[in-house]
Amino acid sequence: MEQIDRTVLFVCTGNYYRSRYAELLFNALAPSGLGWRADSRGFAPGPWNIGAIAPLVLERLAASGIAVPRVQRAPLRLARADMEAADLLIALDEAEHRPYVEGLGPPWSSRFRLWVVPDLHEWPAERALPTIDQEVRALLDELSSR
Repeated sequence: MEQIDRTVLFVCTGNYYRSRYAELLFNALAPSGLGWRADSRGFAPGPWNIGAIAPLVLERLAASGIAVPRVQRAPLRLARADMEAADLLIALDEAEHRPYVEGLGPPWSSRFRLWVVPDLHEWPAERALPTIDQEVRALLDELSSR
């Protein structure tokens, strides 16, 4: 049985699309024995999303041959306990999420890495999801080389 020592927490606005994709992809691609797992949260989940997770996330994972649980949890709002439990915090879009991150104040704001993956109203999924793929793979390479 693999021992999980560390957690990366992916955070986006709604915990419905970008952060969920990053979480599921990371967990599917993480090599056995790496000792890291991913989770995800949202700064401001809202009622505008239909269902527990964006269907296009599940479609892309399935098209990549990645199995995901049939039942998905609902989006979750970021809480202090989530940040305390995480070893690495990543907000998915610098421009959109910097105000949320800075609003958390020290020491939390200094612990976040900020990626550049805008939401669907700025980048189509055909651009955003491959960018998340690249970022997650680069992160896994970094963690594997530690």
